[in-house]
Formats: sequence, C-alpha cells, structure tokens
Amino acid sequence: MTVQIEKYKKVFQSLGYDTERSAALILRTQLLLELKNQLEQHNWSQLEAAERLGVKQPRISEIQRLRIDKFSVELLIRYLRRLDKEVEFKVRDAD
Repeated sequence: MTVQIEKYKKVFQSLGYDTERSAALILRTQLLLELKNQLEQHNWSQLEAAERLGVKQPRISEIQRLRIDKFSVELLIRYLRRLDKEVEFKVRDAD
C-alpha cells in the first residue's frame, strides 16, 4: 500500500496542499483504504457491509469511492473497530 500512498502524497501536493494539510489527508486516506480493503476481503454486498458497520448503504458507496472528504479520522477508526481492527499510530521524523 506504500506505493499507493506515495501516489496520493503527490496528488495532494500537486493540488497545492501544504505539508501539514497533506499529512492529515494522507492519514485519512490510509485509514479509508484499509477500511475499503477490509470490506472487500469479506466480499460483503453494500447492504451487508452497511449492516456490519451500523450505517446506511450510501455510506458504503462513499467508502468504496474513497470519498475522504466525507470521513474524519475518528469515524474511520470507529468503523475499523467495528470490524475488530485496531489502529496503531507511529510518530517519526519527517523525511
């Protein structure tokens, strides 16, 4: 997934986001990609996935289309926990 994240970093930078805003968008993107991957691994229909996450079906469509503007970091973590996933953060020196 690292290659995909690098692609998103370049996209956000090309759109003019500064490094701080870009970092926040990358974090949300990583969480959203993981959530999308988890749903795909279970091979659930959108309705089944919605029931598992306790949301309405259009929310699953937003996840599948990677609509990062629709999700906060906190909400994405809550959705991942509903799938019995734990999120860990690592802080390191910037490149």
